[in-house]
Amino acid sequence: MINTIQKQLINAEINEWTILEKKSRSRELFFIRKDLDMNRSKDVSSFTVTVFKDYSEDCKNYRGSATVVLGNNMTEEEISEKLKTAIYSASFVRNAYYPIPSYANPQVSENSGRLSERDLMPVLSEITESLFKNDSHSEGGINSAEIFVNQYEFHFVSSKGTDVSYKQNRGEIELICDWNKADKSVELYNMFSFADYSPSLIEDECRTQIEQCRFRAEAGNAAKIESVNIVLRDYAVREMMDFYRIHSNVQGIFEGTARGEKGKIFQGEDVKGDLLDIILDPALPHSPFSSPIDKDGVELKKIQLFEKGKLLRYQGSQQYSHYMEEEASGLIPNIVVESGSHSVDDWKKEPYVEIMTFSDFQMDPMTGDFGGEIRLAIYFDGEKSIPISGASISACLFDVQKEMYLSKERLDIENYSGPRYLMFPGGTISGE
Repeated sequence: MINTIQKQLINAEINEWTILEKKSRSRELFFIRKDLDMNRSKDVSSFTVTVFKDYSEDCKNYRGSATVVLGNNMTEEEISEKLKTAIYSASFVRNAYYPIPSYANPQVSENSGRLSERDLMPVLSEITESLFKNDSHSEGGINSAEIFVNQYEFHFVSSKGTDVSYKQNRGEIELICDWNKADKSVELYNMFSFADYSPSLIEDECRTQIEQCRFRAEAGNAAKIESVNIVLRDYAVREMMDFYRIHSNVQGIFEGTARGEKGKIFQGEDVKGDLLDIILDPALPHSPFSSPIDKDGVELKKIQLFEKGKLLRYQGSQQYSHYMEEEASGLIPNIVVESGSHSVDDWKKEPYVEIMTFSDFQMDPMTGDFGGEIRLAIYFDGEKSIPISGASISACLFDVQKEMYLSKERLDIENYSGPRYLMFPGGTISGE
């Protein structure tokens, strides 16, 4: 099929292009309580073709591009029509000229985990067993669950000579747990993904969610709490750390939306808390997004982004790196953050609010505003711990980052490896 597409690209006199072939195999299970309600599988292939058209106006060089997705069963005539439409669309795109990456030859390490096995049904059985292992309570447990396991094979070729094949595996679980008391019923939703089957990860996610449901059923509505240490955890911490990657992105720098300045400490002067050390690692073992190249064909390598809070370099796409005359790092999805200086237990000797889960944590990538409605939090008033719910929190990372602390305890989830907890003092919980 790739040869057919290349032939049609030549016929259409398209000189610069990229093709990404993607083969997907997936197996899916849907549970109501512990009963299997439905299973589904699919095997599909697609070809994402990007074409480039160069032209000049007023002695300036421009490059347009357009992308089309082709099916595996399309005829040569259908492919030709799609490509003609794409090159026509590209003629309306007015970007300053930039080159596409030249020949790349990255080292590709094949994933040898359980999700890479050809027959996925035995792996699904093991994942199911891990998921329901801790569902043993009479008052609550798993309400419904959906398990997805996906195998991807990619083949990237370009007019500049790049020809790379690699694989990705991705498991996903959508989980709704509930807890029912005589006068109160609650439920919590969670979705998490992984690159390989890890019994401990799945068992812990399920056990934690059921336990949080039980606490939430016991929780009362929160009163307003002022000037207290706020402890955030898990996915909220990941979102906050990703904020720093966004503000080092070369496209954001070029367009004036990112605030990072190379060589300067992003958190400002006189930082009292932990200074950030951040690495982008395209080959993070547990990440389902690890890849040897990005969508443009840039070969991805591990880079140090922040060191002791100082932004060392910009990162991002080939196009905007060229505009900024920076070495292109490519689009690296995985972020690794160095541990902090304290254990979470150190922070729990004084009054604090630990937010266990939000209804929908929001992190504005431009303004730094973050917060959301609190589904469940634990408030320690100095004497006793009280589960609370129904309150909300809002703050700005630009205000918080001068005195925020990262935990020694670490977390490996999806595209993140770093501190599990983040604490900042002087927070306010709005309640009744």
